[in-house]
Amino acid sequence: MDQSISLQRLAETMAGEICLAENDPGAIMKRWRERFQISQKDLARYLKVSPSVISDYESGRRKSPRVETIKRFVKGLIELDAATGGRVAISLEKLISPEITSDAILDSREFEVPVTATLLVEHLECKTLTHRSLLSRDIYGYTVLDSVKAIVSLTPQQLLRLYGGTTQRAAVLTNVTSGRSPMVAIKASQIGTSAAVKPAVVILQGVKDLDPLAIKIANNIHLPLCVSELESEEALIRAIRAFEPQV
Repeated sequence: MDQSISLQRLAETMAGEICLAENDPGAIMKRWRERFQISQKDLARYLKVSPSVISDYESGRRKSPRVETIKRFVKGLIELDAATGGRVAISLEKLISPEITSDAILDSREFEVPVTATLLVEHLECKTLTHRSLLSRDIYGYTVLDSVKAIVSLTPQQLLRLYGGTTQRAAVLTNVTSGRSPMVAIKASQIGTSAAVKPAVVILQGVKDLDPLAIKIANNIHLPLCVSELESEEALIRAIRAFEPQV
């Protein structure tokens, strides 16, 4: 897909979500800004407004933003991200791409507010194998894939886009035998990119005999790798859909 087209689709998705949030558009603006890891001060400088203006919109002290304001807000996030390599936009473009549709995608959700990966890992009864300290980082949602169906129904390119396109999200993989294939795919998705794009955490379910290579890859690319002790795919889906952290 042409980069300009994919960026336009991303911008439209962001603006649309803000416009449709009738009750609290400021909260959605704040969530997008935090996903792009851009401070109120830096965004305000780009938009040539006071940081208090950004704060007032996000807190709801200002009335619903005009369409033109939303456009400038979205453009600012994307262009500030582009100035540092476009890492966040790249990952988000992959997530909203209409080209990947498959019954291998079992569930996907955006959280109303960011939560630490630790909360989800604990909720899914996981054993953490690598980089436990990184679980303190915020995540903004998750994607659950049936690893067997994904391998059968998706092309290698689509697998790479899914596995490598969930930055700031949890990648949850069910029916995993050894963990080797998904970790190799995630590692491969790093090749040839200007900035590393990978999930914030990988959670495997159904592991029978974990391949040491999976752990080695996770260690090398600084990725928390966890194994859920929930016995079935159905139990994991029920648990993750019931995940409602108190923040």
